[in-house]
Amino acid sequence: MRRRAKRAVERAGLMPQVRRFQRTFGSASKRRDLRDNEHLGLLLSFALDQDSNCIDVGASKGDVLTDIVRIAPRGRHIAYEPLPDHAADLRERFPQVEVRQAALSNHRGEESFRYVKSHPGMSGLRERQYPGREEVEMLTVRLEELDSALPAGYVPSFIKIDVEGAEREVIEGAMETLRAHRPIVVFEHGQGAAPFYGTEPGDLFGLLCDDAGLRIFDLDGGGPYDLAGFEDAYERGSFWNFVAHR
Repeated sequence: MRRRAKRAVERAGLMPQVRRFQRTFGSASKRRDLRDNEHLGLLLSFALDQDSNCIDVGASKGDVLTDIVRIAPRGRHIAYEPLPDHAADLRERFPQVEVRQAALSNHRGEESFRYVKSHPGMSGLRERQYPGREEVEMLTVRLEELDSALPAGYVPSFIKIDVEGAEREVIEGAMETLRAHRPIVVFEHGQGAAPFYGTEPGDLFGLLCDDAGLRIFDLDGGGPYDLAGFEDAYERGSFWNFVAHR
């Protein structure tokens, strides 16, 4: 039956469309990402006011930034994107956003950055396991520490952190901001990248929950997680996108 169906699809010339569908929806991880993106859009719609200030750390191609600008058009938004081409594109598309061509960390300075040209979304400060033989270009990027880089009086309502494993360093450099204002923090934390930075779930739980007084949920609304539950989700790989808030 499957072979006959495949031959029928081939005769109809529909195999390119089928392959595109399989690439987009054909794996559990891709379905999870699609669902998380939908739920993030809902979260932003319900949580942000028109004048909410937002920080997009690892803005990439601006998918989340698009929703931020649409939902909070009067907010003062800051986007961090270390890749020069991506940062230039964001500045052109979002003139109302302060786009900073830099990476966030727990210290200031400069550091080598691995630009994975064949998979830009896997670019980062550390080398990690890649799906194949990737084309990697070494760049030197500027590092900022969020606590010392924000304008005086700036109060963020929402922070998104997608930094391919370096989330602990970003959060360590933002602890004064998190303690003072307790914004909603959406962050990625998974086994594909975090181990290359020596980061474990307990590190983030200690910073966000014990120190900043936030609670961790997944983007399906599950939680709040205790440490054991957060560690279990990480080990099973059932979730890698989370939200921390009061």
